[in-house]
Amino acid sequence: MRNLAAAFAACVLGGCVTTGGGSTLLVNTDPQGALVSIVGAGACESPCTVKLDGPRRARIAKAGFVALDVMLTPNRRTVTIPLELAAASEDVDTETLPELE
Repeated sequence: MRNLAAAFAACVLGGCVTTGGGSTLLVNTDPQGALVSIVGAGACESPCTVKLDGPRRARIAKAGFVALDVMLTPNRRTVTIPLELAAASEDVDTETLPELE
């Protein structure tokens, strides 16, 4: 009963996509708030719950981050997908910075 209540709360609060009968998968992204588009089924904003009838392709996208194509499978309960910054840089070119007065 507790799992049913948790799944219902996740659908109501975070969004829910259904592809038919099957297993429920909680999709998280790091950071949260990415658009999770399930091919042929719909979309939700992470974290969200997806009810899968089998493996499904999904596109994960968030402004400022590299979009990912992933395969979601019903044999898991939760998945967390790390997102990579689109313009990440570890180097700073100090020669192009102005002198501070």
